[in-house]
Amino acid sequence: MDLSLPNTTAGRPTLSMGEKLSYGAGEIASNLAWNMVTGFLLFYYSDVAMLPVAALGGLMLVTRVLDAIFDPLVGLTVDRTSSRFGRARPYLLYATIPFGILCIATFTVPDFSPLGKLAYAYVTLTLLGLLYSLLYIPYSALLPLMTRNPAEKNQLGSFRSMGTSIASIFVYGLTMPIVGYIGGADRQHGFTVAAVIMAVLSVALYFLVFFKCKERTQAAAPVQHVAVRLSLAQMLRNPVWRIVFVMALLIFIKLGVLVSSVAYFTKDVLRAPWMISVLLPLLSVAILIGGFFAGLYFKRFSKRIGNIAAIGVSIALTLAMPVFQSHTTVFVTLFVLSNIVTGIQAATTFVMMADAVEVHETAFGNRADGLIVSSVSFGIKVGMAVGTALTAFALGWAGYKPADITAKAASVVGWLFYATPVVLMVLQVVCLSFYRYDEKSASRESRAIHGEGAPKAL
Repeated sequence: MDLSLPNTTAGRPTLSMGEKLSYGAGEIASNLAWNMVTGFLLFYYSDVAMLPVAALGGLMLVTRVLDAIFDPLVGLTVDRTSSRFGRARPYLLYATIPFGILCIATFTVPDFSPLGKLAYAYVTLTLLGLLYSLLYIPYSALLPLMTRNPAEKNQLGSFRSMGTSIASIFVYGLTMPIVGYIGGADRQHGFTVAAVIMAVLSVALYFLVFFKCKERTQAAAPVQHVAVRLSLAQMLRNPVWRIVFVMALLIFIKLGVLVSSVAYFTKDVLRAPWMISVLLPLLSVAILIGGFFAGLYFKRFSKRIGNIAAIGVSIALTLAMPVFQSHTTVFVTLFVLSNIVTGIQAATTFVMMADAVEVHETAFGNRADGLIVSSVSFGIKVGMAVGTALTAFALGWAGYKPADITAKAASVVGWLFYATPVVLMVLQVVCLSFYRYDEKSASRESRAIHGEGAPKAL
């Protein structure tokens, strides 16, 4: 089998359906093991591995921020990679198996002392995050290297989006049933087996991407060499970027709190542990629905007004949820409807990110696509890290003990699940109130950046 880089660079359609599906499978690979981490690792650490709860907030925050900082370095390395497999594909070949091994190791904490367990968790989770970056960033960079054809790019993006939802529903719906069915009373064994299943599937699908997807293109335009310090200074002066960065941070802090607190909420507040396998998959479904309808929604409303209105509805639905906590059908319906807004917001974030690129190009003469995209990605990862850490810190403050759930601990979990998202959504409304950018206003914002006229609110 020829594994080398093909020389095809034409802009005409070149991809078979098999290659498109294989690329979409890479998003499934990316999310199988990683969604198990984001959805269940905090619960595994506190209730199964019995790590000290007070230390988990620092663990989740430090390891995830290190992961986010590593991303730009990986991006720079991919840009400078040259091999017979291309720029991105070598990483899918060499980093995949170590990633699978670390995924299993992360969910197999040995019976060490509390300090030994914590040290083991720090090492394995940090290495897992670094290996994930070595796979996911090259995988993301592979899309524009496969084709120049706009229709094919859109198709690849669609398959990738579907892959995200498929993996999320699969992991969130099946992890706890696997743990219960295979592990029984031995939940450690159940989590290890679940991790093995997710890791093996991830490895197989990443290899499918490597063998089936080919790099065909090179950058059509010359690279604009702008000093890193200057690029950062220009980005910080871009008012649209500042708003989209804060929005991404707030959205994913909220998502981090919600995902990490669901296991505790269903077990200790609803007293229905089985509902974790209902709420988490439905959260993914809700986000998928919101993203699907976002395009139609924003044909009628501006990004600012549309998002503020949607957030207002979500706040009202979230505040109604405690009233119907004992009515499962109504409660689940309110949960789904309130989180459809997250899908709408996520879709808008990427559009607003493109707005920031346009303002940057008009103001400074260079687009800085990579820098702006990676900085927003950094905000997303830090947001998830902060959200998960907030849950852990709150549990530690409440004196959470898996074998002895106090009224204080249950109350704190309830406040995490209901109140924290509402507070973060209110902050999003404040942030969006400054957003006035539209596609015709790039020149105006450019003049404002350079001090040529009174700056406008965005």
